[in-house]
Amino acid sequence: MNKNCAFTICSKNYLAQALTLKKSFVRHNPDVDFFLFLADAGNEDTQKIGIEHLDEEWIPRWKEMAFRYDVIEFNTSIKPFCFNKLFGEGYEKVIYLDPDIYVVNPLTEIYAWLDNYHVVLTPHINYLQVDYKGSQPDTDILGCGLYNLGFCALKNSEIGRDIVEWWMDRLYKYCYSESPLFVDQKWMIFIPVFYPQETLITKHAGINTAIWNLHERTLLIENGEYKVKDIKGDVYPLLFYHFSGFDPGVEKVINRRHPFFNTDTYPSFKPLIEEYRNFIYENGYKHFHPMTYHFVEFSNGIVINRYTRQLFRHFMELHPEFKGDPFDENGEFYRLLVRRKCLIRKKSNGVALDTSMVKKGDAMMNNLFIPGLKVLKKVFGYKALVNIQRLAGRLADRHTYDFLLDK
Repeated sequence: MNKNCAFTICSKNYLAQALTLKKSFVRHNPDVDFFLFLADAGNEDTQKIGIEHLDEEWIPRWKEMAFRYDVIEFNTSIKPFCFNKLFGEGYEKVIYLDPDIYVVNPLTEIYAWLDNYHVVLTPHINYLQVDYKGSQPDTDILGCGLYNLGFCALKNSEIGRDIVEWWMDRLYKYCYSESPLFVDQKWMIFIPVFYPQETLITKHAGINTAIWNLHERTLLIENGEYKVKDIKGDVYPLLFYHFSGFDPGVEKVINRRHPFFNTDTYPSFKPLIEEYRNFIYENGYKHFHPMTYHFVEFSNGIVINRYTRQLFRHFMELHPEFKGDPFDENGEFYRLLVRRKCLIRKKSNGVALDTSMVKKGDAMMNNLFIPGLKVLKKVFGYKALVNIQRLAGRLADRHTYDFLLDK
């Protein structure tokens, strides 16, 4: 058995990206094992692909986690459990890569670093700038963490296993996207502090190149090879690019969350982007992308919204001994919601993150609430308006509704 491996995690709608990653990784690292973990329920398609499915043997009480978290939170929460599983199978050096990463060179150098270090991390940005020009403001980076966990490498050592054990414990209950957490990512701010000699924070510009650091980098193509030049003029081979937020159906846009920082802003990256676009279509993007995430509904099809997930968190605080299936319409948790009349009897549309509701909310805010607040201020004054907004903030906080399950 090869002592090195790599893995990714995805839901069904990201399988085209994950398969593209796997093929690109194996092409450049043919002697290294690669694993694809599915944070979703399987189907006929996943049975045909070599996929690691959720199992109580290596991720105890995973259904509780799948209910506690939304799709992004759940995908990231199982990351240390995957590391732990692969460590248990005897792999000595393990690399995690997000499913929307594209490998263009061997990762031999990263595995070699693990001879001397126990963990390898990459910062979102490599250089401080007073006149900051990046797509993701450094104030945002404060909120999501200095290190990007789309990539992480760990050694199967006593320190590596200690990190994974601690990380599993934290992500079992605390892998939320809400502030002050940022899913699995911000937990890594602890590691260089407590393991300063054992941690490598690499500024290799060809690793984890992505929308948030493109202002520091220029893509070069020399003799058919991709290379990256950073703002100091140093040139590195591009090992992998992170296509976070990429939508192949939208021309020029590199990341849908930063549409104004596109291929017109960073034209040197256009050939790589077009290459990746073609590959994910070849690997079934149109087939896999519409697939629905399984864990957005109860067994009877009733939708699970963010408030229901919060009520389940509170339920688990009240009943830590609970071992049932929270998705079961005949289960204890569902029956409690029925008794307390805390269900919105709406059938799920199967969408993991319903952006249409966000757009409707934005329209209501602009067309109804803001004009209404202007009238309130005019009639009752600024102080009354501030108090109303404070109340609205409390009402919007899902934790406010924990009392609904109290005796």
